[in-house]
Amino acid sequence: MMKNPAVVKDPVCGMDVETAMAAGRTDYKGQTYHFCGATCKEKFDLNPQQYLGDPAGTPKAGHGCCG
Repeated sequence: MMKNPAVVKDPVCGMDVETAMAAGRTDYKGQTYHFCGATCKEKFDLNPQQYLGDPAGTPKAGHGCCG
């Protein structure tokens, strides 16, 4: 019996990301964050607090990192 993969939201763009297939991850204040791509990870690493105030919600239309 296979388990469903863990899916989380990229805190930068709001895209759903399977943790096992994430392009990157960062540990910040005891929490692990997963990212759809290197660009979102880099943005988060530069200023994590900017992305933790409000949930990212749904992916942004035309967001360049999520092609």
